[in-house]
Amino acid sequence: MSEPKDPFELEPEEEGKRPAPPPSLGREEIVVAEPVEEPEVDTRTVAERKGADRPRGAVERIPVPSGWPGEAFSFPFRKPGPTLFVLGVLTLFLLDLLGLAEAVRFPGWMLKLLLLVYVLRAQFHIIGASAAGRDVPEGWREALAFEWDDLKLYWRTLLFFAGALLPGTLLWVFEVVPPGLALLVLGSMYAAVVALGAALGDPALKWPWGAIKWMTTRPLHCLAGSLGWWVLLGTEIALHHLIAEGPVVYGFVALVLRVACLYALLLSARVIGVMGRAWTAA
Repeated sequence: MSEPKDPFELEPEEEGKRPAPPPSLGREEIVVAEPVEEPEVDTRTVAERKGADRPRGAVERIPVPSGWPGEAFSFPFRKPGPTLFVLGVLTLFLLDLLGLAEAVRFPGWMLKLLLLVYVLRAQFHIIGASAAGRDVPEGWREALAFEWDDLKLYWRTLLFFAGALLPGTLLWVFEVVPPGLALLVLGSMYAAVVALGAALGDPALKWPWGAIKWMTTRPLHCLAGSLGWWVLLGTEIALHHLIAEGPVVYGFVALVLRVACLYALLLSARVIGVMGRAWTAA
Protein backbone atom coordinates (compact mmCIF):
# COMPACT_ATOMS: atom_id res chain seq x y z
CA MET A 1 0.00 0.00 0.00
CA SER A 2 1.16 3.47 -0.74
CA GLU A 3 1.63 5.88 2.05
CA PRO A 4 -1.08 8.53 2.46
CA LYS A 5 -0.27 11.78 0.76
CA ASP A 6 0.65 14.60 3.00
CA PRO A 7 -1.86 17.38 2.24
CA PHE A 8 0.75 20.00 3.03
CA GLU A 9 3.31 18.65 0.61
CA LEU A 10 3.71 20.69 -2.53
CA GLU A 11 3.39 19.07 -5.93
CA PRO A 12 6.64 18.91 -7.85
CA GLU A 13 6.51 21.41 -10.68
CA GLU A 14 6.78 19.97 -14.13
CA GLU A 15 9.74 20.90 -16.23
CA GLY A 16 9.07 23.60 -18.73
CA LYS A 17 6.08 25.00 -16.84
CA ARG A 18 7.99 26.89 -14.21
CA PRO A 19 6.81 30.53 -14.39
CA ALA A 20 9.43 32.81 -15.80
CA PRO A 21 10.83 35.39 -13.39
CA PRO A 22 9.63 38.94 -13.95
CA PRO A 23 11.80 40.79 -16.41
CA SER A 24 14.30 43.08 -14.84
CA LEU A 25 13.87 46.73 -15.64
CA GLY A 26 16.94 47.99 -17.35
CA ARG A 27 18.09 51.56 -17.23
CA GLU A 28 16.57 52.17 -20.62
CA GLU A 29 13.18 50.78 -19.55
CA ILE A 30 12.59 53.01 -16.55
CA VAL A 31 9.85 55.48 -17.36
CA VAL A 32 10.58 58.89 -15.93
CA ALA A 33 7.61 61.15 -15.44
CA GLU A 34 7.99 64.31 -17.49
CA PRO A 35 7.95 67.52 -15.49
CA VAL A 36 4.69 69.41 -15.69
CA GLU A 37 5.24 72.56 -17.71
CA GLU A 38 3.69 75.78 -16.55
CA PRO A 39 1.17 77.17 -19.02
CA GLU A 40 2.52 80.04 -21.06
CA VAL A 41 1.04 83.41 -20.28
CA ASP A 42 -0.11 85.31 -23.35
CA THR A 43 1.20 88.84 -22.91
CA ARG A 44 -0.08 90.17 -26.22
CA THR A 45 -2.63 92.92 -26.34
CA VAL A 46 -6.18 92.14 -27.38
CA ALA A 47 -5.67 93.80 -30.75
CA GLU A 48 -2.46 91.83 -31.31
CA ARG A 49 -4.25 88.54 -30.72
CA LYS A 50 -6.82 89.59 -33.32
CA GLY A 51 -4.03 90.38 -35.80
CA ALA A 52 -4.97 94.04 -36.08
CA ASP A 53 -2.36 95.77 -33.96
CA ARG A 54 1.18 96.90 -34.44
CA PRO A 55 3.63 94.42 -32.88
CA ARG A 56 5.57 95.74 -29.92
CA GLY A 57 8.85 94.78 -31.57
CA ALA A 58 8.31 97.29 -34.34
CA VAL A 59 11.24 99.65 -34.76
CA GLU A 60 10.29 101.46 -37.97
CA ARG A 61 7.81 104.28 -38.13
CA ILE A 62 4.79 103.90 -40.41
CA PRO A 63 4.10 106.94 -42.62
CA VAL A 64 0.89 108.90 -42.11
CA PRO A 65 -1.95 108.07 -44.54
CA SER A 66 -2.38 109.94 -47.79
CA GLY A 67 -4.38 113.12 -47.38
CA TRP A 68 -3.72 113.43 -43.66
CA PRO A 69 -5.14 115.16 -41.62
CA GLY A 70 -8.18 115.83 -43.81
CA GLU A 71 -8.76 112.13 -44.44
CA ALA A 72 -9.59 111.62 -40.75
CA PHE A 73 -12.96 113.37 -41.20
CA SER A 74 -14.15 110.74 -43.67
CA PHE A 75 -12.66 107.82 -41.74
CA PRO A 76 -15.82 106.85 -39.74
CA PHE A 77 -17.81 106.48 -42.99
CA ARG A 78 -15.47 104.16 -44.85
CA LYS A 79 -16.64 100.59 -45.34
CA PRO A 80 -17.35 98.66 -43.18
CA GLY A 81 -17.58 101.65 -40.83
CA PRO A 82 -21.10 102.90 -41.73
CA THR A 83 -22.77 99.75 -40.41
CA LEU A 84 -20.88 100.03 -37.14
CA PHE A 85 -21.71 103.73 -36.95
CA VAL A 86 -25.45 103.28 -37.54
CA LEU A 87 -25.79 100.37 -35.12
CA GLY A 88 -23.88 102.28 -32.45
CA VAL A 89 -26.01 105.41 -32.84
CA LEU A 90 -29.27 103.46 -32.73
CA THR A 91 -28.22 101.47 -29.66
CA LEU A 92 -27.22 104.57 -27.72
CA PHE A 93 -30.36 106.40 -28.86
CA LEU A 94 -32.66 103.60 -27.68
CA LEU A 95 -30.95 103.60 -24.29
CA ASP A 96 -31.42 107.38 -24.15
CA LEU A 97 -35.17 106.92 -24.73
CA LEU A 98 -35.34 104.78 -21.59
CA GLY A 99 -34.52 107.93 -19.67
CA LEU A 100 -37.97 109.34 -20.51
CA ALA A 101 -39.69 106.79 -18.26
CA GLU A 102 -38.70 107.26 -14.64
CA ALA A 103 -39.45 103.61 -13.84
CA VAL A 104 -36.71 102.34 -16.19
CA ARG A 105 -34.36 105.31 -16.04
CA PHE A 106 -31.91 103.70 -13.65
CA PRO A 107 -31.71 100.38 -15.59
CA GLY A 108 -31.15 102.44 -18.73
CA TRP A 109 -28.20 104.18 -17.09
CA MET A 110 -26.75 100.83 -16.04
CA LEU A 111 -27.05 99.44 -19.55
CA LYS A 112 -25.45 102.58 -20.92
CA LEU A 113 -22.54 102.15 -18.51
CA LEU A 114 -22.00 98.62 -19.78
CA LEU A 115 -22.15 99.90 -23.34
CA LEU A 116 -19.32 102.30 -22.56
CA VAL A 117 -17.08 99.27 -22.06
CA TYR A 118 -17.87 98.22 -25.61
CA VAL A 119 -17.35 101.77 -26.93
CA LEU A 120 -13.95 102.04 -25.25
CA ARG A 121 -12.92 98.60 -26.51
CA ALA A 122 -13.90 99.57 -30.05
CA GLN A 123 -11.94 102.81 -29.69
CA PHE A 124 -8.78 101.03 -28.54
CA HIS A 125 -9.06 98.50 -31.34
CA ILE A 126 -9.31 101.30 -33.92
CA ILE A 127 -6.34 103.07 -32.31
CA GLY A 128 -4.22 99.91 -32.50
CA ALA A 129 -5.28 99.13 -36.07
CA SER A 130 -4.64 102.71 -37.24
CA ALA A 131 -1.22 102.69 -35.57
CA ALA A 132 -0.45 99.46 -37.44
CA GLY A 133 -1.21 101.10 -40.79
CA ARG A 134 -4.84 100.13 -41.37
CA ASP A 135 -6.86 102.92 -43.00
CA VAL A 136 -10.43 101.62 -42.61
CA PRO A 137 -12.50 101.24 -39.43
CA GLU A 138 -13.44 97.86 -38.07
CA GLY A 139 -16.75 96.19 -38.83
CA TRP A 140 -19.50 95.67 -36.29
CA ARG A 141 -18.76 91.93 -35.97
CA GLU A 142 -15.16 92.66 -35.01
CA ALA A 143 -16.30 95.34 -32.59
CA LEU A 144 -18.57 92.86 -30.80
CA ALA A 145 -15.68 90.45 -30.14
CA PHE A 146 -15.40 91.00 -26.40
CA GLU A 147 -12.94 89.34 -24.04
CA TRP A 148 -12.22 89.43 -20.33
CA ASP A 149 -9.05 91.45 -20.95
CA ASP A 150 -11.23 94.20 -22.41
CA LEU A 151 -13.02 94.66 -19.08
CA LYS A 152 -9.75 94.84 -17.16
CA LEU A 153 -8.40 97.29 -19.72
CA TYR A 154 -11.50 99.45 -19.28
CA TRP A 155 -11.20 99.78 -15.52
CA ARG A 156 -7.44 100.35 -15.53
CA THR A 157 -7.74 103.05 -18.17
CA LEU A 158 -10.68 104.62 -16.35
CA LEU A 159 -8.51 104.98 -13.25
CA PHE A 160 -5.82 106.74 -15.28
CA PHE A 161 -8.42 109.03 -16.84
CA ALA A 162 -9.85 109.90 -13.43
CA GLY A 163 -6.40 110.63 -12.05
CA ALA A 164 -5.57 112.83 -15.04
CA LEU A 165 -8.75 114.93 -14.86
CA LEU A 166 -9.28 115.05 -11.09
CA PRO A 167 -6.95 118.01 -10.25
CA GLY A 168 -8.45 120.27 -12.92
CA THR A 169 -11.99 119.24 -12.02
CA LEU A 170 -11.49 120.08 -8.35
CA LEU A 171 -10.09 123.51 -9.16
CA TRP A 172 -13.00 124.14 -11.54
CA VAL A 173 -15.53 123.16 -8.86
CA PHE A 174 -13.93 125.57 -6.41
CA GLU A 175 -14.08 128.30 -9.09
CA VAL A 176 -10.33 128.48 -9.62
CA VAL A 177 -11.09 128.69 -13.33
CA PRO A 178 -7.86 129.53 -15.22
CA PRO A 179 -5.61 127.01 -13.41
CA GLY A 180 -8.41 124.46 -13.43
CA LEU A 181 -8.93 124.87 -17.18
CA ALA A 182 -5.20 124.53 -17.80
CA LEU A 183 -5.04 121.32 -15.77
CA LEU A 184 -8.09 119.93 -17.58
CA VAL A 185 -6.39 120.55 -20.92
CA LEU A 186 -3.19 118.87 -19.75
CA GLY A 187 -5.19 116.01 -18.27
CA SER A 188 -7.03 115.52 -21.57
CA MET A 189 -3.76 115.38 -23.49
CA TYR A 190 -2.38 112.89 -20.99
CA ALA A 191 -5.50 110.73 -21.30
CA ALA A 192 -4.98 110.53 -25.08
CA VAL A 193 -1.45 109.21 -24.59
CA VAL A 194 -2.73 106.74 -21.99
CA ALA A 195 -5.23 105.44 -24.55
CA LEU A 196 -2.41 105.02 -27.07
CA GLY A 197 -0.32 103.12 -24.53
CA ALA A 198 -3.26 100.85 -23.69
CA ALA A 199 -3.92 100.10 -27.38
CA LEU A 200 -0.25 99.38 -28.13
CA GLY A 201 0.38 97.46 -24.92
CA ASP A 202 3.18 99.82 -23.88
CA PRO A 203 2.95 100.50 -20.11
CA ALA A 204 5.59 103.24 -20.35
CA LEU A 205 3.13 105.56 -22.13
CA LYS A 206 0.67 105.33 -19.24
CA TRP A 207 2.90 107.19 -16.80
CA PRO A 208 3.54 110.96 -16.85
CA TRP A 209 7.26 110.63 -17.50
CA GLY A 210 6.52 108.47 -20.55
CA ALA A 211 3.68 110.64 -21.85
CA ILE A 212 5.41 114.02 -21.57
CA LYS A 213 7.30 113.53 -24.87
CA TRP A 214 4.07 112.95 -26.80
CA MET A 215 2.29 115.84 -25.11
CA THR A 216 5.05 118.32 -25.98
CA THR A 217 5.84 117.13 -29.52
CA ARG A 218 2.26 116.37 -30.65
CA PRO A 219 -0.04 118.60 -28.59
CA LEU A 220 -2.67 119.02 -31.34
CA HIS A 221 -2.93 115.26 -31.83
CA CYS A 222 -3.41 114.78 -28.10
CA LEU A 223 -6.07 117.49 -27.87
CA ALA A 224 -7.97 116.20 -30.90
CA GLY A 225 -7.66 112.67 -29.54
CA SER A 226 -9.46 113.67 -26.34
CA LEU A 227 -12.27 115.50 -28.15
CA GLY A 228 -14.52 112.44 -28.36
CA TRP A 229 -14.60 111.94 -24.59
CA TRP A 230 -15.57 115.57 -23.99
CA VAL A 231 -18.36 115.32 -26.56
CA LEU A 232 -19.54 112.15 -24.80
CA LEU A 233 -19.53 113.90 -21.42
CA GLY A 234 -21.32 116.95 -22.82
CA THR A 235 -23.94 114.70 -24.42
CA GLU A 236 -24.72 112.95 -21.16
CA ILE A 237 -25.01 116.27 -19.28
CA ALA A 238 -27.23 117.83 -21.96
CA LEU A 239 -29.58 114.85 -22.11
CA HIS A 240 -29.90 114.83 -18.34
CA HIS A 241 -31.19 118.42 -18.39
CA LEU A 242 -33.41 117.92 -21.47
CA ILE A 243 -35.63 115.25 -19.97
CA ALA A 244 -37.99 117.93 -18.65
CA GLU A 245 -38.45 119.44 -22.16
CA GLY A 246 -40.72 116.65 -23.34
CA PRO A 247 -40.29 113.53 -25.47
CA VAL A 248 -40.29 115.28 -28.86
CA VAL A 249 -37.53 117.77 -28.07
CA TYR A 250 -35.61 115.22 -26.04
CA GLY A 251 -35.82 112.54 -28.74
CA PHE A 252 -34.71 114.86 -31.57
CA VAL A 253 -31.80 116.34 -29.61
CA ALA A 254 -30.76 112.90 -28.35
CA LEU A 255 -30.54 111.54 -31.89
CA VAL A 256 -28.50 114.52 -33.11
CA LEU A 257 -26.16 114.38 -30.13
CA ARG A 258 -25.61 110.65 -30.46
CA VAL A 259 -24.61 111.05 -34.10
CA ALA A 260 -22.15 113.79 -33.14
CA CYS A 261 -20.94 111.81 -30.12
CA LEU A 262 -20.13 108.58 -31.95
CA TYR A 263 -18.59 110.47 -34.86
CA ALA A 264 -16.30 112.38 -32.46
CA LEU A 265 -15.28 109.15 -30.69
CA LEU A 266 -14.32 107.45 -33.96
CA LEU A 267 -12.56 110.57 -35.23
CA SER A 268 -10.56 110.86 -32.00
CA ALA A 269 -9.59 107.19 -32.17
CA ARG A 270 -8.29 107.72 -35.70
CA VAL A 271 -6.22 110.74 -34.64
CA ILE A 272 -4.64 108.89 -31.70
CA GLY A 273 -3.95 105.86 -33.89
CA VAL A 274 -2.21 107.84 -36.61
CA MET A 275 -0.20 109.61 -33.92
CA GLY A 276 0.86 106.13 -32.78
CA ARG A 277 2.52 105.45 -36.13
CA ALA A 278 5.49 107.37 -34.78
CA TRP A 279 5.76 104.87 -31.90
CA THR A 280 8.75 102.55 -31.84
CA ALA A 281 9.76 99.85 -29.38
CA ALA A 282 12.95 97.93 -28.83
